[in-house]
Amino acid sequence: MQLFKAFKHQFGKNRKSADKRMWGYLFAKFVGGLAIALILIGLSYIILYPLIFSISQAIRTQNDMYDTTIIYIPKHFTLDNFKSAWQVLDFPTALKNTFNISFWPTILQVCSCALAGYGFARFKFRGKNILFFLVLLTIIVPPSTIMVPLYTNFRQFDPLYIATAMNAFGWISEPYLELTDSLWCFVLPALFSAGLKSGLFVFVYRQFFSGFPKELEEAAYIDGCGAMKTFLRILVPNAAPAFVTVFLFCIVWYWNDYYTVPMFIPNMDTLPSVLSGMHSNMTGYGGAYQGADAISLYPILRAGIVLYISPLLIAYLFLQKKFTESIARTGIVG
Repeated sequence: MQLFKAFKHQFGKNRKSADKRMWGYLFAKFVGGLAIALILIGLSYIILYPLIFSISQAIRTQNDMYDTTIIYIPKHFTLDNFKSAWQVLDFPTALKNTFNISFWPTILQVCSCALAGYGFARFKFRGKNILFFLVLLTIIVPPSTIMVPLYTNFRQFDPLYIATAMNAFGWISEPYLELTDSLWCFVLPALFSAGLKSGLFVFVYRQFFSGFPKELEEAAYIDGCGAMKTFLRILVPNAAPAFVTVFLFCIVWYWNDYYTVPMFIPNMDTLPSVLSGMHSNMTGYGGAYQGADAISLYPILRAGIVLYISPLLIAYLFLQKKFTESIARTGIVG
């Protein structure tokens, strides 16, 4: 009722003209809202379809796979496929390895990139723009282009020739440190803001801290706080959206990393590696499903995919409110 009164007041005393314009506006608004809703529903379907399809096949029996009348809802429900996938993947061991390779570098990268982003946002120093350009350049350069020199660096690690000096004194047997087959290949880059997609995370932090009120920092400086104390006590408690955004993006990229982990730690079975070889392990020589029909194995393979993404889905369910708020506040969109 108030909306109609507002339109009448806005369009004047000519009631017929006002009614036409009012109904035209309401119709245009309805059509626009309907179009937006249809687009969002379509995008949601495109994004959720692989997950819905995988869950639908994961809870089917093998006989339902041959039934052409079944599309999404199976006639016979079963959870045996998840038990089989759990055993084939050796899920507890693979989950533990994936967690170690993802969580600890993520924590370090979240903190180190926050310091780098704060420095670019608040401090003025010579070569700042050039350095920030180089940081953004890491987003463009594919990681595969630097994998060989990076592997060589960790295979014969000797920063500042420290290992060479230790070898000269007889303290170590080789003039270098071999860091491959260990978590150091991921921990050290993350510690110095050089990990996976770190350039993007530095950019996110810089955008967030650039929009932070300087008056709060100036008040902290007046109270005797230094730059680091101000960062820890003033900015960090108010930067939860940025931290949640970087944490989720970072752990997802580490979790799904299939290229770097097999190169640096080839003997570690992570979820991406065991999932990619799941079919061959099942049907190969000595496998539990040797000679089985490929179609009959689809439910087990789909159950493995659901197990693979379930930890990330659970984490997102708990952090989705903070994540959606942070997307708008960190300068990623808009």
